[in-house]
Amino acid sequence: MLHKNTYLISFQKNSGSAWHFATLQFLSFAALSLFGTYGNVYFKRRGLSDIQLGILLTVPAMVSIVGPMIWGIASDLLQRRKPIVITMYLVSAILFPLFWFLNSQTFILICITMGLFSFFFNPSIPLTDTWTLDYLSNTGGNYGKIRCWGSVGYIVPLLFSTVLFPSSAGGTAEVLLPMFFGVSGFRLLAASQASYMTDIIPSGQKKLDWKILRIYLRPFAITFFFCVFMRSFAFSPFFAFFNIYLDTLGVTDNMKGLPWIVAAGAEVIMIAFSDKLMQRFGAVTAIISAYVAMAIRFFVLATAPSWEVILFIQLLHAFTFGAYHPAAIQIINQITPESFRATGQTLVSVIGGIGRILGNLAGGFWASSYGYSVLYKYLGISVSVATLILVIAFANCEKPQLNDD
Repeated sequence: MLHKNTYLISFQKNSGSAWHFATLQFLSFAALSLFGTYGNVYFKRRGLSDIQLGILLTVPAMVSIVGPMIWGIASDLLQRRKPIVITMYLVSAILFPLFWFLNSQTFILICITMGLFSFFFNPSIPLTDTWTLDYLSNTGGNYGKIRCWGSVGYIVPLLFSTVLFPSSAGGTAEVLLPMFFGVSGFRLLAASQASYMTDIIPSGQKKLDWKILRIYLRPFAITFFFCVFMRSFAFSPFFAFFNIYLDTLGVTDNMKGLPWIVAAGAEVIMIAFSDKLMQRFGAVTAIISAYVAMAIRFFVLATAPSWEVILFIQLLHAFTFGAYHPAAIQIINQITPESFRATGQTLVSVIGGIGRILGNLAGGFWASSYGYSVLYKYLGISVSVATLILVIAFANCEKPQLNDD
């Protein structure tokens, strides 16, 4: 009887901790959804050209080459996640309002502010994922069920945006003021939430042997990193110019979040079932399906489709993110020892950062020179070629076994 009661108390404690991580995911993605949906529209309305916007977006990409690795290595060396994650949420909440006072005439200051902001903003979600995985490795559980609350958090602010933002297209930057309250507010709430959570110390701590990271030179790992690079190269300019493209198509400000509500809704369903689907089909199959869906998505956007078609193809986000993200995390964890888990996750961010730099520069040039339809056509071609390379490369690589320390 005593054993049964002890088990019940332990189960309730673990369940409560899972909700803490789910809440942190919710708040993290709530801030990201507002910044991702309206941030580039705001900068465009502050007078930035497509070329300037492309350059501005290379700043967080450049920071992501160094920043996440610094945070990840520090986290692994300290074997602590909590104080680092709290710092990221708190400082980014303080820095974000500075963008309100800047415009195209202060472009250099915008770039500097973006660099500082990105250093604290961008690595927070990968390290929150790492913290979540540390928790699950100790207690067991389903990553997809916790992570799907991040997708719910992405949706909720966009639902409110349908009533907070004006029902007009091509308005002024000032009408986007609620974005600033939302981003900083959610980041402050996330810092508060993290402060109440228990730090998870990875089990079986040993002296870190950095030579073991030579595993990243194996063909399977190199193929996976090429996949990360190309996905970032294509997806970053797609995401950067999508809502600006909607502006040119006459979509009103209060409706700009609707395509992402549809996308995140599809993503939630996919992530909720991701563990079972990957057990049956495998992570590599999930990644290839994400690439195929990405190519279709870009080619359809290149035709300047109707509003209804735009909403429909957003359902493909179930594959381009909902299938890709859990598969990528599973693969990097398979090829990375537990003690280096944060380093492994941030290495993905570094390689993705290089892809985003080149993608945003190319995207800014294509959009400025040829227009948004041609931009998406070129992105579709790039992804199609990458898909063929990945299919051939993965088919000829030996799949890794799960790594332990």
